[in-house]
Amino acid sequence: MLEHLHAHREWANQRIIEWYLALQSPEEYCLKMLSHILLGEETWLRRIHGKPNREVWQTLSAEELKPLSDANNAAWREVLKSDLSRRVRYRRQSDGESESSLADIATHLCMHGTYHRGQIAAQAARVGLKCPTTDFIAFSRLAS
Repeated sequence: MLEHLHAHREWANQRIIEWYLALQSPEEYCLKMLSHILLGEETWLRRIHGKPNREVWQTLSAEELKPLSDANNAAWREVLKSDLSRRVRYRRQSDGESESSLADIATHLCMHGTYHRGQIAAQAARVGLKCPTTDFIAFSRLAS
């Protein structure tokens, strides 16, 4: 199931990135949330590999979205091949250290992206834009 959730994460991120890049004029909030999703994915990878956190609330340029997404996807595919019961110690952004299993981290990452893609969809609707669906069930229908 975790591999299926990550396949959805990849598909949903790709749809939102393609939608954003096709907009006639930039929508700053959507770019900020897209950046946060991708930087969060990268930060968890950094934590897994014992590297320091990266700032997850900076706004990337539109040109940086796809390359970072592609790099994250390749790295997460490798993580999912490893021992998902392995525990990882890491420093949280705000305070202190924690420890979690790779399975919990990988699950959190999918939920985190879903949450923020929902914020992007809500903002798009507020400003009169039509955001593509990224619902898990829509992805599952396509994947079956």
